[in-house]
Amino acid sequence: MVKKRPSKPNDDRFESLNQLREALEMFLEIRILINNVEWYIGTPQGPRIIASGDFDYTFPTDDADAVLDYVVDGKHIRDQWRDIRIIVM
Repeated sequence: MVKKRPSKPNDDRFESLNQLREALEMFLEIRILINNVEWYIGTPQGPRIIASGDFDYTFPTDDADAVLDYVVDGKHIRDQWRDIRIIVM
């Protein structure tokens, strides 16, 4: 019989801002929820983008700080990391 390890209440959240930064620096494709809106961050065919629904923005550089400084709902992503839910990473 296989026992399923109980999940922690915040398994779908970043443990730290550094964890989010490292994921960005490794160019992981990330799907997250910010204020219950799904966002995609990745490099599907070239430069890094952030996208939600019909909206997408291409970052001028691949610098992780450019993503962390991006503003969603009036706040920088770096200031919202505790509230971001991870869908896929």
